[in-house]
Amino acid sequence: MTDIVAKDPKQQLIASIRGWIHMDNLLENHSAQASNARALKAKHEAEAITVMKQMQLDKSTIKVAGASLVLQKKTVPGGLSWGYLEKEIPIWASRSGITAEKAQTLIRWLHEHRESKETESLKKTLTN
Repeated sequence: MTDIVAKDPKQQLIASIRGWIHMDNLLENHSAQASNARALKAKHEAEAITVMKQMQLDKSTIKVAGASLVLQKKTVPGGLSWGYLEKEIPIWASRSGITAEKAQTLIRWLHEHRESKETESLKKTLTN
């Protein structure tokens, strides 16, 4: 890491911006690599699961270097989003004997009182 404390403000700004640009580019490259790796892993996993089922090995344990693989089923709950809440709260309210107006009041209250945080950051805009 560069020691930017001893530099004058202009040099400190230049060093900080260069460092930020380098790390931003590095992050973009690594994110793209990670996305590609996830997609390829998912493709290979789907192929392996299909073949395991075709070969009736879906209950088997496959031993590989340093690990064992088994086919598992896992349940992943849906996200708790505003859309979900806006859809489900009125349904819950009607089943609970709460009026639709009360349900809408609750949704408005939640929207008005949700926490938010403001931060400052640099935004990179690509130019030609």
